Amino acid sequence: MSIHLPALPALVAGQALRSDAMDAAHRAMDQVRQLLASYDLVRSLMDDVPQTARDSLALALHRRFAAAGRLADSCRERLDEAAGFCATLDHAPSPVTMVEVPGPFYEMLSPYLDDAMAPVLDTISRRVGPGCTSEEVGAYLAKPGPAFA
Repeated sequence: MSIHLPALPALVAGQALRSDAMDAAHRAMDQVRQLLASYDLVRSLMDDVPQTARDSLALALHRRFAAAGRLADSCRERLDEAAGFCATLDHAPSPVTMVEVPGPFYEMLSPYLDDAMAPVLDTISRRVGPGCTSEEVGAYLAKPGPAFA
């Protein structure tokens, strides 16, 4: 099920998600680099160990490379999805326009929404002027809710 969110907080949350996904992708690539750096050493030792140990070592290497590949693919997919979502929000006509967020993506985005809303509401209230609180600004923004067909 899709969820509707105000465009500006959705964008801020999407950018935070994209940043975290980028950090995770960098960590995954560091793991791959470490595996590749150790691969030559492990390969050179393979001839000096018994066959059963060689088979176990080759299997362990294969598992590590497969896990690193899955992690890198997962990070890339998450990063691509977050970047695509942020790009679609470039065309939102207003910061308070409700945008549709697919349910599975909302699950990834939701941990960032509370943190995204606070600075947006504070910035808008400061621009409105003295006496306008972020709570009053928040009352004008529609709350996240299910998208109905």
